Amino acid sequence: MTLFVYAAPKEGEPFASDPRFSELGVGKVAATVALTRLMLERSPQQVVLFGVAGAHPGGPEVGQACLVESDWLADEGVATPGGFLSLEDLGLGRRGPFTTSLTLGAWIRAQVGGELPSVIGATVSTCSGSDARAASARSACPEALVETMEGAAVGAVCEAFGVPWAQLRVISNRTGDREAAGWDLPGALTVLHDAVGRLLET
Repeated sequence: MTLFVYAAPKEGEPFASDPRFSELGVGKVAATVALTRLMLERSPQQVVLFGVAGAHPGGPEVGQACLVESDWLADEGVATPGGFLSLEDLGLGRRGPFTTSLTLGAWIRAQVGGELPSVIGATVSTCSGSDARAASARSACPEALVETMEGAAVGAVCEAFGVPWAQLRVISNRTGDREAAGWDLPGALTVLHDAVGRLLET
């Protein structure tokens, strides 16, 4: 069984009545709790997380779909006057990477078709709605090109249960000041729902 999961109601609205789909809730804690429960109740063979995301400079354009090949708990650590210290810097734990399944990713790419770039994700507790916040997020996880609030949490749960997973995202905005972020949530959701629909055609 493939379990399809999403965070916010709008992301999964067309599929909400399909028993293969489940809403996790927004944020790391909600996603962890909900997915752990689903793992214990349904024992899925693989998990596909889908939703919208923000893009850092150099990342995909607004409206573009992408596969997140690995994800990090980007802001787990301490902000100091000298800069960000990660859990690894502090010797307190691991932020990632939580790596997705190449096989499952290849299947998604084949089903969705078109250009579907692979990117690295940053999972944050507070999204980057200002230029200062975006710069801080980039310094904490400089390799990441997209930003979400659930990806690495889902990856951590799947890793703990030994279940392959993949993450499909469509860019709804650029990170940074929200007035200049080029928001197109309706357009991103249209692209997202079309892509997920293609995954159900086989």
